[in-house]
Amino acid sequence: MNIPDLRHRAESGSAVAQTLLGICYLEGVEVEVDHKEAFRLLSAAANQGASRAMANLAYMYAEGLGTTKNFQEALPLYERAAEAGEFLAQVELARMYARGVAVPANPEMARKWYAAAAAQEASVGDCEELQEAKAYSRKAS
Repeated sequence: MNIPDLRHRAESGSAVAQTLLGICYLEGVEVEVDHKEAFRLLSAAANQGASRAMANLAYMYAEGLGTTKNFQEALPLYERAAEAGEFLAQVELARMYARGVAVPANPEMARKWYAAAAAQEASVGDCEELQEAKAYSRKAS
């Protein structure tokens, strides 16, 4: 990954570059982990409507990475990203509804979002989150 080029494109306003570079800083991919920089970049991309940035920004709010832990900020970001088809946002939103985190427990909403995530099996490949979504969907049927 060409970090200098990505940084240049991110600073020029590219939501895609802001998202990619933000994730690099969040996860420490070819750069040192820097949650403040990840938060800044992902916020900029999310403000432009980038669903992957929204999902990662929601995660940062939910975990308190680079910002104060705040599920009330995470929830609408997860919702927008999940509605846009972001697999991990769908799983996290389903978990929130299943466990009653930041929202009243709602098995129907949990099932809806787990089913949406499970439906993406062909595009996400086998992973723990997919198995979780499929298991909940089977159990709730």
